[in-house]
Amino acid sequence: MIARARAAAAREEGRTLLLGVGLVAVVLALVLVVASATAIHLDLKRLTALADSAAAAAADAAEPDGYYGGAGGGAPPGLTEAGARAAAQADLGRQPAAGGLEGVEVAGVEIVDSATVVVTLSARSRPPFLPWGVIPARGFTIRAAGSARAVVAP
Repeated sequence: MIARARAAAAREEGRTLLLGVGLVAVVLALVLVVASATAIHLDLKRLTALADSAAAAAADAAEPDGYYGGAGGGAPPGLTEAGARAAAQADLGRQPAAGGLEGVEVAGVEIVDSATVVVTLSARSRPPFLPWGVIPARGFTIRAAGSARAVVAP
């Protein structure tokens, strides 16, 4: 009986090693997936900060006629889409390496009312731990919007 138990144990010896290696591989894969998701989230936060900065610059680019035109103290600032887009592009060009993102561009500029500007940026996020031979090497497209309001106070 003891000999039979020893023989059965000898046949099972290598399987626990295989189970341990499999467990380590699964845990490592989970850690890399979480790290990649965190990298994408951080890229989105960087892009959001850039969009907020570009929107503030676009709101500051109001035409002076809107402030000083003859319509009185409550005249809305003279925001134009072309002026807002140019200011957003200029602000994006002043940012250090566009926050470390690839292909950052102004996807859209919208004047919601005469004083509020919404700037939408898009960029590419390439998390460092994904197998780029399996997943397309272009990465993921992320978009973020920022808004700012030009306020005229007496």
